[in-house]
Amino acid sequence: MLKILINTLIGVVLVLIWAHFVNLGEIIQTISRLSLTGLIPVFVFMLVSPILRATRLKIFLSETKKIPLLDLIFLNGVAMVLNFFIPIRMGEIAKGVYLNTKFDLPLGKSIIWIFLDRFVDFLTVLALAAGLFLIVPTSLSITFVVIITVILTIALITTYLAIFNKKLAQSIVGRVKHILIFNGIKIYFDRFTKFILDSFSILNRHPKDLILLILITILAYGADAAIWYFTFISLGNPQNYLKMYLGQLLSALTYLIPAAPGYVGSAEASGLLILSGIFGINNNLASAMTVLFHIASALFVIVFGLISIFSLKLDLGLIFKKAFRKGD
Repeated sequence: MLKILINTLIGVVLVLIWAHFVNLGEIIQTISRLSLTGLIPVFVFMLVSPILRATRLKIFLSETKKIPLLDLIFLNGVAMVLNFFIPIRMGEIAKGVYLNTKFDLPLGKSIIWIFLDRFVDFLTVLALAAGLFLIVPTSLSITFVVIITVILTIALITTYLAIFNKKLAQSIVGRVKHILIFNGIKIYFDRFTKFILDSFSILNRHPKDLILLILITILAYGADAAIWYFTFISLGNPQNYLKMYLGQLLSALTYLIPAAPGYVGSAEASGLLILSGIFGINNNLASAMTVLFHIASALFVIVFGLISIFSLKLDLGLIFKKAFRKGD
């Protein structure tokens, strides 16, 4: 609960900072010109995105357990609504609990596998962003591209070792342990790192499976980009699609930043930073799109999330119990 309170305070601060840089009256005026029919493709792609990510998760888990695609689609809906209202990674924990209770997968590994699925997302985001920065004009210097490339390279090397050369990975971890880890916690560090390396074995797959996972991720971000693209169109101000694609990739990196319930503040601040600060779109137009997107997302997430919870007959009490026990 302390994390939620802290995140809420951060959200309030971000709202105040955002409001300092925009004209609220102009934002309302821009949204008042909204074409409601223009929001139809926005909601369509909001549905396409979790369907694509559910398909990726099905392939990701296929050699461990055959799980119906519809279950995973609804599971994404549950994760979306939980992350929206309780943004402490509750959605990922919910997925792990469901896979454990419904399909008898180990709880610990289930949760780690869900985060590894997001890790595939992270690697793809870095690779695509590094490439698009060379095509899409931004205010960022080449230094930022270099930093992303370095992080991507380190992440890829680490992933390769964890999957295909576990002995070398364990050797490196052992050296790090002797240098950085206190004696009192070394035994726990050993257990944790062994557990993580064992979990990475799920990615020891045929290259065609890995390529398919990456291609689906690219399509999923294409759907995310289409959401922003059509939201701008609904306001009568179309933008370049590749710019929206890169914007969604950068927005995905904010997943690592603490957020208030409902993403209040963080959505507006990150939208202004990316769309205006990096792409040079007018502050008020960028914020009008962000606010409209935020409202549309909230409606979709609540409706889709409730349908998903009832469809899966999920025990939210069990999820909360396991989540907060984990947090303690």
